[in-house]
Amino acid sequence: MSKQPGYQNSGYKLFDAGFASFTQLSKGRLSEWPEVERKALYDTFRLGFDSLQDELEDARKNGKQVFIKEHALLLSGPDKFFSHVYGQDEVDALVLKERGAPDSSHTNPTSLPDSLLLSVRPIFQIRHPILMFPSMVRAEQKAYGLGAIRPRDPILAVTLTLRHSRALYDWYRSQAGDVHPQVIDADDIINDRDAVSHVCKAVGLSPDAVQYEWETREEMDPKRAVFLSTINASKGIIPGLAARGLDFELEKTKWKTEFGDEDGEDIAKFVLDAMPDYVYLLNERTYIST
Repeated sequence: MSKQPGYQNSGYKLFDAGFASFTQLSKGRLSEWPEVERKALYDTFRLGFDSLQDELEDARKNGKQVFIKEHALLLSGPDKFFSHVYGQDEVDALVLKERGAPDSSHTNPTSLPDSLLLSVRPIFQIRHPILMFPSMVRAEQKAYGLGAIRPRDPILAVTLTLRHSRALYDWYRSQAGDVHPQVIDADDIINDRDAVSHVCKAVGLSPDAVQYEWETREEMDPKRAVFLSTINASKGIIPGLAARGLDFELEKTKWKTEFGDEDGEDIAKFVLDAMPDYVYLLNERTYIST
């Protein structure tokens, strides 16, 4: 989407904040942390949010809009990740507001303000867990040099879910007004350009400006480079990465061979647990291919 006329791109401003939380999940409840350490962790999220606001202000000055890319998971602050692992804790929730905005109620499931979320035209890109989850395991093991990291460990377990996407989608659906969330599946992006075109038109993007081919690129940040390695090394959409037609039991056998029997079984369980959320969102697609 980098060639959309009238837009500038903003990519993954909350990435560093999210993974700062993930890598410290094993330290125990936030309420047991020294105050200075807890504040430092919260501040990483605030800095990411400040960077996003800087991007939005810059776009306004340039007379442009912003195409924001972010994982639904990473819209949550540290308190939400730690409560997922340890249960509810007696720490202040991290809830942010836009610069210069008055205090207002917070109703959405993320740590971002309602006002910001309601100012965008959201597109939810989903992917089948049968491909998404083992890919996440490989990426996190490589990104952090933690070959021994396992799916059941907090750093991974907290990411192997689609509950964040579903909760945010449902919140959008519950809101009155003109914000209508769009859903597109990765398989449709790979196999059906009509689906991409339909979503673009629904949110005011130009279907003619969508790129299906591009130049390879290099990411300088080593952690981000791992997560972006496939797309950065490619020159276009890769047809073989579609989930359609994959057999769960066959894939589970592959996971057990690659990760070991126990971890392969764990990945399979995470996939099965996430399927209700995936199927729910799949059925909410803006355009259903025939």
